[in-house]
Amino acid sequence: MTDDGGPTPRRGFPIWGSLAIPAGILWGVALGILVGLALGNVLIGAAIGAGLGVGIGLALFAAAVVIASAEL
Repeated sequence: MTDDGGPTPRRGFPIWGSLAIPAGILWGVALGILVGLALGNVLIGAAIGAGLGVGIGLALFAAAVVIASAEL
């Protein structure tokens, strides 16, 4: 009699997909502040950076959803 160990556990949602939006916001704000310092307006740089970070984070989150749904 052999024990196959039961069914293999299903993989969950990718951790990088869960962290994509918050990390995008933080990196976007940080880079936006640096660009804002170089160009003279920190607040506008931070706002634009946060917007770009959210957009990139949403794109990565959507990719994680596609990958997670493909593994069903």
